[in-house]
Amino acid sequence: MNVILNPGEVGAVVSLVTARLLDTVDLSEEGRELVRAWRRDRAPGTPALDAFSDDFNERLAAHVDDSTRRRYMRGGRFRKETAAERTR
Repeated sequence: MNVILNPGEVGAVVSLVTARLLDTVDLSEEGRELVRAWRRDRAPGTPALDAFSDDFNERLAAHVDDSTRRRYMRGGRFRKETAAERTR
């Protein structure tokens, strides 16, 4: 599976996650301001959001690859495992 989010979609994820964090987690005012500043730095249209989008997509793809079961043949038999299970 190949999932790639554009910077606008990643910006929406950033907005939703940080809003949820600010609404539900008991943070000091300093902590809240750090979260808000981090979110402001990754506002739509900024180079920081573009760079964050690249990193986000790479990590998302790695997670999907690690958790997706694939069928392959080993020793004349079909097996179905995730990438992490194959490397154990």
